[in-house]
Amino acid sequence: MKKKRITSFLSVCLALTMVLASFAGCSETASEPEAGADPVNTAAENAPDAPAETEPETQYVPDDLPDGLTFDGSTVTTFGWSGPSLVEFYVEEQNGEIVNDAIFARNMAVEERLNITLDYHLEPGANAERAQWVKALSASITAGDGAYDIFGGYSMCGASLAAQGMCLPLNDMEYLNFTKPWWPAKLLDEATCGGKLYLGSGDISTYMIYYLYGLYFNQELLAKYDLESPYDLVQGGLWTLDKMKEMTSGVYLDLNGNGEKDFDDQFGYITYSIFVDSFFFSCGLCTTDKDEDDIPHLSPLFSGEKAHSVVEKVVAFVSEQDCLVGNGAEQIEPSYGVFKEGRALFTGHELTYAVNYLRDAPFTYGIVPFPKYDEEQADYVTIMSFPYTLYGIPIDARTPSMSAAVMEAMASESYRTVSPVLFENAYKVKYAQDTQSSLMYDLIRQTVSFDFGRVFNDNLNSLTYSLFRNAIVQKNTDWASTMKANEKVLNKLLDKLTQALLGE
Repeated sequence: MKKKRITSFLSVCLALTMVLASFAGCSETASEPEAGADPVNTAAENAPDAPAETEPETQYVPDDLPDGLTFDGSTVTTFGWSGPSLVEFYVEEQNGEIVNDAIFARNMAVEERLNITLDYHLEPGANAERAQWVKALSASITAGDGAYDIFGGYSMCGASLAAQGMCLPLNDMEYLNFTKPWWPAKLLDEATCGGKLYLGSGDISTYMIYYLYGLYFNQELLAKYDLESPYDLVQGGLWTLDKMKEMTSGVYLDLNGNGEKDFDDQFGYITYSIFVDSFFFSCGLCTTDKDEDDIPHLSPLFSGEKAHSVVEKVVAFVSEQDCLVGNGAEQIEPSYGVFKEGRALFTGHELTYAVNYLRDAPFTYGIVPFPKYDEEQADYVTIMSFPYTLYGIPIDARTPSMSAAVMEAMASESYRTVSPVLFENAYKVKYAQDTQSSLMYDLIRQTVSFDFGRVFNDNLNSLTYSLFRNAIVQKNTDWASTMKANEKVLNKLLDKLTQALLGE
C-alpha cells in the first residue's frame, strides 16, 4: 500500500503545520497585533536596550539520526494488524480530521527524510485473530524471504513472537535510542530479559496512547459535592487510594428508587472489570523482579503483605454502596454509559473512552492517573489495555539498521506531531492551552509500565493479570491462598519463558 504524494504547495503547508505543532506546550509568546491596530507599549518596543525577538523555545527534543541519512528509495514494509477502528499505521489521504491528517503528514515526513517508501501489509490481528496473525508472520520469517522489515502487532502477538525467537534485539540496533522520550523509560527497566529488548512501543504507536488507562472525573459533580481538585492532589503527591475512596463516599443516589444499586443510579465510582487491573500496578506492585543478570523472577511483592493489603483495600472500596464494577459482556455498555450520562464522579477507562463516548458529554470532565498506595509511594504508575501495539524487527529483516532508523524516525515524528493531536482530539482542548489537562496527560504517558509479567502474560497463562482481577471482582481477600495455589505453576512458566528468550 504505497503512500500517495501530494503537491509541493501542500507539502509546504504541511511542513508549516508540523512546525507550529512542535511548539505546542511552549511558554507564553506575544501575539502580533492585527493590521491597523494601535501598537501596544510602543515606548518599550522602541527602547534602545530592548532584546531582539527570538523564536519560542519548544519543549520537544530532537532525535539523533544523522543529517542526510538516506536509504536510496528503498521500500520499507511493515506487517501490521487491523482490528480497532482507530488509526495506527497509515491513512490513504488527508480528509480534514486532525488525527488522520497528522498520521498522513508523519508518514510523508519520514519517507522524505530517509528517502524511502512506506508499505504496509495488514492482517486481522485483534484478540480473536491473534493466533492466526502470529502464524502468518512466523511462517514468513521461518521461510527467510525477508518480506517484512518491521512488524507491529497486538501486544500479546509481539510477545509470542519474541518467545519464539522471531525478533532481533532492538537495544543492540544502530539508530534506536531508548533514552529518548518517545520510548517509555520503563521499557529497558522492565521488558528486557538478559539485557535484550525485543519489543518496543511508545509514541510510535497511536494505540499505546489510545489504550492508556486513566481515571476520568466529572467536574460538575466535583463542584456539587465541594470536593478537592484531583489535579491539585496529583501534583501535590496526595492522590492515593484512600483519598479516592474518601472522595467517592456519599455520592451514591438511588435515582430509580428501587432500593438496589444498579446502572440507573448515581455513583462515586463506576468501572468495568478489566480496568481494576490498574490498582495493582498503580499501588506500586509488580509481578516480576530482575536479578543481577537481568533475568526475571517472580517478585516478592506479587505475593507479599502489601499485595494482600491492596487486595483488601480495593475489595472494600468496590464493595461500598458508592461503587459499582460491571462484569460480563452484557454489562459492558451499561458500565460505560453511567459516567457518559453524568451519573458518576469517577470512572476508570482507556483514552479511547473519551474519543468514543465523551465527544458530546453534557458536562466538563478531566483525567488523572490511577492513585498511589499512599503518600510515601514516590511515583504514579500507569498501565494499558492489551490492544496496544508492540513493534519489532523480524530476524530475517533485509537491512536491520534501516528498519531501526525507520522506527526511530516514526517514533520521533509521532512524539512531536501525532501524540499532541491525539490528546487534543480526545479532550476537545488545545494541547498547549489547557495546562492542567496536558500535565496530567504527560504524566500518564510518562509513567506507563511495561511490567514483564504483564507484557508476556500470554506465556504465563494470563495469571499475571487474572489472579488480581478475579480477586477484586469476586471480592476474595484471601490473597495468600490465591498465590499459594498458583505460585508453583507461575515459576515453572516463567522459567520456560526466560529460557526461550535467552535461546536456551
